[in-house]
Amino acid sequence: MNPVGGLGPAERRRAARHLLLDGFGLAAQERLAASRVVVVGAGGLGSPALQYLAAAGVGTLGIIDDDVVEASNLQRQVLHSAADVGRAKPDSAADTLRGLAPEVEVIAHRERLTRDNAAAILAGYHLVVDGSDTFETRYAVSDAAAGLGLPVVWGTVLGWDGQVSVFWSAAPDGRAITYPDVFGPQPPEGESCATVGVLSPACGVVGSTMAVEAVKILTGTGDPALGRLLAYDARTSGWDTIELAAPPSGEVDGAGATGSAEAADGEEASRSAEASGGPRAVEVPPSSDPATSGEPGVLVLDVGLRPGVPGAVFARLEDLAAGAFPAELLDHPVDRPVVVVCERGLRSRGAEQLLRAEGWRDVTSRALVG
Repeated sequence: MNPVGGLGPAERRRAARHLLLDGFGLAAQERLAASRVVVVGAGGLGSPALQYLAAAGVGTLGIIDDDVVEASNLQRQVLHSAADVGRAKPDSAADTLRGLAPEVEVIAHRERLTRDNAAAILAGYHLVVDGSDTFETRYAVSDAAAGLGLPVVWGTVLGWDGQVSVFWSAAPDGRAITYPDVFGPQPPEGESCATVGVLSPACGVVGSTMAVEAVKILTGTGDPALGRLLAYDARTSGWDTIELAAPPSGEVDGAGATGSAEAADGEEASRSAEASGGPRAVEVPPSSDPATSGEPGVLVLDVGLRPGVPGAVFARLEDLAAGAFPAELLDHPVDRPVVVVCERGLRSRGAEQLLRAEGWRDVTSRALVG
């Protein structure tokens, strides 16, 4: 008879603080060691979630991401280092996790999760942690997980605000609820951290809370956030709890919650929002505004994903954030009008804030019309 159960001496020593925890103990730790968890996204939310799940002793961790590490990720995506810039995120994340917890099996899925492959990827796991940054991915995760009966720990962060909840189509005690039950049909992509920014430690708070919810579900301890949306405000460091209710059978209109459904951490949401439909010609919307009628003294700055306005000065939003301004802008008097434009008006609003902070006083943002 093995007096230490399914964990070896080294694992027990590592997990000692869990074994001493009231209401947790050896049985819960063994459940973690036998668990298989897949995390969608190795970004701002996936980073802390993955680190704490590995450190907590989850036996198998899957990582789904098709992106590479960029310098702008390092502000919040703490799984990656400066040396990882240019590497595939699942590979960078896997190396970090293996260094943190060598006994954890890490599986890197270097691909984008879609409706076509979601069920095949998620099958074989016990729980999904969704830290994705587009509605397209969230709804694909939700539908596949519902079909497989898997619980989904979901989180989002944007600006100063974050949200966490647990969705589970097969939840016991009449608490079955899914992401579309709360937020309704899939909407167009919206704001993202690439367009409005995000406070980096807020990603840690929300991602760590997602790990807490996952551990509670896997071990049967505590009270998971089933039927509740936890809303975090980093400005006050306060949490609010919003009670959720699935709509009556057959109705999915988003009436079950009062929380927002904005895009989460990551740049991909703005790419989807602003580049949907593929390349197309765009024009500045007709207006009596002198900025759109070519009046001298007005600078039109195009911060779209690609140049689309004849006669405008083109600049990448990321370059503006880095303080790399085009010569035409530097030569433009700070008291003369600047109109910033992009396809949907998301990136231009962010650029407007940047320029105002740099001293330009007459800056407005516009959306283009395709």
